[in-house]
Order: sequence, then structure tokens, then C-alpha cells
Amino acid sequence: MCGRPWPCAVAKVELAEQYQRFPHGLVVYLSSCLIDAIDDWAAVPGGLPPDLYERFLGWSDKPGLAA
Repeated sequence: MCGRPWPCAVAKVELAEQYQRFPHGLVVYLSSCLIDAIDDWAAVPGGLPPDLYERFLGWSDKPGLAA
């Protein structure tokens, strides 16, 4: 772990490489991670960070990463 919010730049590259042949699988995986993150943040006072969608899914629709 690098200490940066997940998925950090390194994790994004690694995930894109791992799911290169199955880009829809990447979206499913990231969606499940987003749901877990929402559950975790909902238990913390202060509410959800406004960038959760972009952090977890927004980058996955970039050309070459997910179809």
C-alpha cells in the first residue's frame, strides 16, 4: 500500500493490465469496491467524499481500459 486513496495511479495501471482481456469484469469489480467504500464511509461522521464515483469508476471508461 502506498498510503494514497485507492485506487492510486499504480493500482489503476495494475487493474487495467489484469482486466485487459475482460474490461467489463473490471467495471463489475470496481463497482463492488465502490459499494463497499460507500458502506464504510456511511459509518463515519461527515458523509461521503464527493469524488467516490470518479475514484472508483470514472477512470475505467477511458479509452483502452474498459469497453
